[in-house]
Amino acid sequence: MSTKWLMEDWVRHRGRKMLLGLYCVGILVVTAACSFSPQSDEAELIELIEPPNISKKPEYKVVKATIERKVNATGKLMSKRQESLHFLSDSGQISQVLVEPGEKVAGGQVIAVIDIGNLENQIKRKKIEIRQAELNIIEKIKEHTRSEMDDLNFELLRSELEELTTQRDASRLTAPFDGTLVSFSKKTGDVIKAFESVGILSDMSRLIVAVRFSASDLEKIAVGMEASVSINTAGTHSGKVSRMPLANASGSNEDSLDEYVLIELDKFPADVQAGTPLSASVVTERKQDAVLIPPAALRKVSGRNYVQVVDADGNKSEVDVEVGLTTTTEVEIVKGLEPGQRVIGQ
Repeated sequence: MSTKWLMEDWVRHRGRKMLLGLYCVGILVVTAACSFSPQSDEAELIELIEPPNISKKPEYKVVKATIERKVNATGKLMSKRQESLHFLSDSGQISQVLVEPGEKVAGGQVIAVIDIGNLENQIKRKKIEIRQAELNIIEKIKEHTRSEMDDLNFELLRSELEELTTQRDASRLTAPFDGTLVSFSKKTGDVIKAFESVGILSDMSRLIVAVRFSASDLEKIAVGMEASVSINTAGTHSGKVSRMPLANASGSNEDSLDEYVLIELDKFPADVQAGTPLSASVVTERKQDAVLIPPAALRKVSGRNYVQVVDADGNKSEVDVEVGLTTTTEVEIVKGLEPGQRVIGQ
């Protein structure tokens, strides 16, 4: 009986060891299979690793074309005929303003008047005195008693009337031509001085391009240079510089044509008004059939100008160049390159 149980115990112990061995073998097989599976994390990592992309520098073709250097500024449309207005009277107080800024006036129309007191009455009385003197002379002629003194008195009265009339005219500000009152700086009750500017009259039917350039750019501009003008709502138009600013115009409080570069357009657009803003460029230098590259292809080191040239086989070489005109978009190569070659950008 004891022998039987010993045998059964040995069989059970032996069976457990066999099952445990088979279980371990199974785990090793599964682990090995997973290690070689393409779905493993390590395999995925290997598949995701790719060589980095090295960006290729841009290449440019050397071309032959026209290069232009320009100066740019802004301006507006202004009247060709524009005049500052002032009273001829020595001084006085404005009694009436008859026209407001923006209104149209005819030549000779009264715009404003200075207080002249009883000057009008003086003129009337003087006219009466002159008439009385005329009648007196007529009677003396009939009586043959006319004398030189009568004639001198008559001339004196006429001279006095002219002086009074001149004073009255000087107190009236009149329009020198048909136009529009652009500005008027005085109001009723203000005191004025002789030849003090009080307003601006413009002929709005005759316009011109007026541009205000910087002092440094003015040194590069001359009458006759070609220009391109972009007018708001009216497109781009070509023209030429017709007049430079006047030397004595700076510092004025008035917006005068004398302060601007004037550009005469080849064809003036229709339906535009004075004051319309615009931008203009003037060609100060031009060279035709120039060998050109973009600024990105020019390299500079310690005063040396050079480019990298690439041939048809992809071989690269450095070539020293001599630079001519330069702009923000183009560089002229005077020596070192030929049209058709290819250069490498930076």
